[in-house]
Amino acid sequence: MKNLSKLSVDIVLLRIIKYTLFSIAVYYILIYLWIVYHRMPYPFELEWIEGGMVDQVQRIVDGNSVYTAPSINFVPFLYPPLYFYLSALVSPLLGGGLLPLRLVSFIASLISFTTIFLIVYDETKSWWASLLSTSLFVASFRITGAWLDIARVDSLFLTLWLLFVFFIRRQKTPSYAILTGLLAAATFLTKQTALIACLPAIFYFLIKNRKYALILLAATTVTIGAVTLALNLASEGWYSYYIFGLLFQQTEWLKTEMVTMWRNDLLIHAPLAILVALFFFANKTNQDRSIYFQWAVISAGALAGTFLTRVKEGGYDNVLLPAYAIISILFGLGLNELMKISKQLETGRKTRMESMIHIACLIQLIILFYNPYEQIPTNADLKAGHELIQFISNFDGNVYIADHGYLSTLAGKKPYAHQSAIWDIVRGNKKSEGKALLRENLNDMIREQLFDVIILDSSWNYCCPKINQYYTKTETIFDEETMGFYPVTGWRRRPTIVYIANRLEQ
Repeated sequence: MKNLSKLSVDIVLLRIIKYTLFSIAVYYILIYLWIVYHRMPYPFELEWIEGGMVDQVQRIVDGNSVYTAPSINFVPFLYPPLYFYLSALVSPLLGGGLLPLRLVSFIASLISFTTIFLIVYDETKSWWASLLSTSLFVASFRITGAWLDIARVDSLFLTLWLLFVFFIRRQKTPSYAILTGLLAAATFLTKQTALIACLPAIFYFLIKNRKYALILLAATTVTIGAVTLALNLASEGWYSYYIFGLLFQQTEWLKTEMVTMWRNDLLIHAPLAILVALFFFANKTNQDRSIYFQWAVISAGALAGTFLTRVKEGGYDNVLLPAYAIISILFGLGLNELMKISKQLETGRKTRMESMIHIACLIQLIILFYNPYEQIPTNADLKAGHELIQFISNFDGNVYIADHGYLSTLAGKKPYAHQSAIWDIVRGNKKSEGKALLRENLNDMIREQLFDVIILDSSWNYCCPKINQYYTKTETIFDEETMGFYPVTGWRRRPTIVYIANRLEQ
């Protein structure tokens, strides 16, 4: 009788734990939607390069070339075109600005959540494991940069890669090979990291199913090759310079990140999920080696892509997205294996083991807790932004806002090259035609005092050499004590220092 009573208590406790876990899992999904609801219409940057993305999309809408010789007028970002052209289709429908680009990213994020759920369900037939793995990924929102809904390429890149993962595991028919190859190509045409993320799985199938892999590889290479050839011809070779050439010129590696990334970015935030993922691999080593190798190569691609972009100078938390996506999937697969083992035990031990498993899941989700209010701009930020637009519009003549060209557009002025895009070209010691052209153009711009006013985020810059010889610092827009108008994620930058051309004071 006593054992029966204890069992009843254990069952009730397990139900309470599962209901609590379910509530927290749903909380993370709902809180993400709540954050997006409040961030989507915000007319200013959530991250300091968002505005540069808008400028690039607007060039497509206006019918101008994107991949062109770099100058102070415009320098493209070193990403392939898919996200920009897709956003350009949406932009006119919504009146331009940041909203269309964010909408593309937000829809992509919902597809990513759905795909993670479907991958885990396809493997486990467990909606519970699928929900928890999806929720784990959504809970990593802040760890991965609070990036999924902003006007950057990463959310679309992740979605396309996850769809690639979903389909490469399924039927090995020619039609599926073509579909998967097109997804791999689309992933690359969104962000070059796909080259690292997709290739291990493709090479694995070259060994396991050569015909399928060759068709897949042909579909990928033909698509990427056709787009590259077309854009190269249209841009007189500048497309390859930005998409391939600049990538290999960036050799500044953060050596400390090569070790600390695994601890600081992954182990500290997802220790229990990683343990469950490792259990999945250990379990499959003995049970089904084909499944083991399939997920090993997919995981290797995701982690290698994350590692190589994280240790490169300029890599921010957003590069962790593929790593957390694969950890979340493996977490769901490992959780299902643990539940299978628990079902083989006698009732009392089964209940206690299930309770321990779900407590571990609960702890893992709690570890990822973040303050959602910190991810949303305040009314003070909004007010500061509108005041800044008025401040800029009051200047006569040409105004160059080096890091936030979209503000010029909002103030009724012309946007110019974004400093981040300039940095991608001029950094490093390697010589290139683009670097020589741009440096000469920037030097001329400053020496000839092309702009009446230049506004920088800080005195450190790549865009304006010798600015102090030809321009005079007159005022600061924000002092160090004023906290408003910083972006909520990414590098904390805002327009600060105002320089006036010396010719205007003569």
